[in-house]
Amino acid sequence: MTAEPQPPPNRVQRLTANPALLLLLGIIALVALAAACIMGFMLLRPLIGGDGNGGTANDGTTAPGDPTPFPQGTAAQADQAIVVGVSESGTFSVTLDAPATLDVLNSQWAVIPQNIGADGLWNPEVSEDSAAWVNGTIVNYVFGLDGTDANRTLLEGLAPGDRMTVTSRGGVTHTFNFDSRAQVTATDRSIFNQQAPGITLILFDGGAADRLVVRGRYEVAASNTSTGGNIIQLGETAQLGDAQISPQASSFLTNRPEAPVGFGFFLIDFTLQNVGLSAIDTSAYRFTLADELGNQYALNPIASRLGNNPPLTGFVNAGQSAAATAGYQIPAGLISANLTWTITAPDGSQAQATLPFTAGGAAGQSAVVSLQQATITPDLNNLIIVGQVTNVGAQPLVIAPEDISLRTPAGSDYLLLATNPPFPWTVPPNQTLQFAVTYQRPIGSASAVFTLLSQPFELSGLQ
Repeated sequence: MTAEPQPPPNRVQRLTANPALLLLLGIIALVALAAACIMGFMLLRPLIGGDGNGGTANDGTTAPGDPTPFPQGTAAQADQAIVVGVSESGTFSVTLDAPATLDVLNSQWAVIPQNIGADGLWNPEVSEDSAAWVNGTIVNYVFGLDGTDANRTLLEGLAPGDRMTVTSRGGVTHTFNFDSRAQVTATDRSIFNQQAPGITLILFDGGAADRLVVRGRYEVAASNTSTGGNIIQLGETAQLGDAQISPQASSFLTNRPEAPVGFGFFLIDFTLQNVGLSAIDTSAYRFTLADELGNQYALNPIASRLGNNPPLTGFVNAGQSAAATAGYQIPAGLISANLTWTITAPDGSQAQATLPFTAGGAAGQSAVVSLQQATITPDLNNLIIVGQVTNVGAQPLVIAPEDISLRTPAGSDYLLLATNPPFPWTVPPNQTLQFAVTYQRPIGSASAVFTLLSQPFELSGLQ
């Protein structure tokens, strides 16, 4: 019987019959897969910022989603952009003069900025030779130190008169005096408050529920406390006996239902700190406001209740401070480049604060303000607002920090981190100024009100 012819073997049969050929094909497949992965990475690298330099794009800016790098330079790095805002007319590089070094007695640390988490808690990565800084805290500088025995001994041994200094990347040195020491719970967010100039040092010791916190107050320059007038500006401190008074911000409220027709409320947020050994009776101090024409305005109780802080009342105990608001009723059309705030102590000594005033009169009426963009930064910590101001008047328009604000619908202020261009903004007649401002991102509120020269803009969808 003749055998039937067999069909030729198929590809699978040939491969199984030849193990060497099967191994060779496997190696070829692996090499092809590796080559495809490398090619995909090269194609996607411009999009993810992975140029091999720590997530920095080719143009030197920070790739979206990556933290902003802070190199270890000093003055040479002062103009490094932190965030970038883009408008129809170009790109704005928004900068912040961040701290570079922290010195406490004979110890020094390099400063590395780190952000607060989305849950509102701060658990930075700290090492023995570096100090973490809460990114954006420039009124009350907040630093975190590693919980080593040496750092604990240093902080626990600080005494009144001991100094702490912060040197910025721009070469500016700020000096602080030791004020207090306390154990604070890890969930206490009040340590991040930016209401008064100072410094806060937090010792991070593992996962302890309580942390050692040291606070220092800003050292008042001799020129500010001399007897030759005792004249200060916003953010500076004047001393009257045992009281240190520091005006922090001012604002002008118009179209308030509480104010008579033709009037507005001028508000001054300030702090009073008792550096003496006995309590201070705040009712013994007088606070008056005057314009350049010599008109004086008395403290207005209704206006004082509309500020970010309550009116100043009662006693301030030794070693404590009070944040308050002084409010005044002034004409809505007042034309005065500056207002003078005078504080009179019980013994008759006085201090004066010169406050810029451009929100009244023709200043706000001759300005056309428009917003072009409001975006949240990729790290979800800051809000960038881009817009322009057009001067339609006949006189130059000068805009100061007091003329802008970002507030909740309830009136609470958010922290201004950076501006471009820097203040003051000067807008010549018939000219337009492009601006970009960076605020701490509103937390816990889906909307906020941005105001420039008494012109409010509501921003929604911030959560």
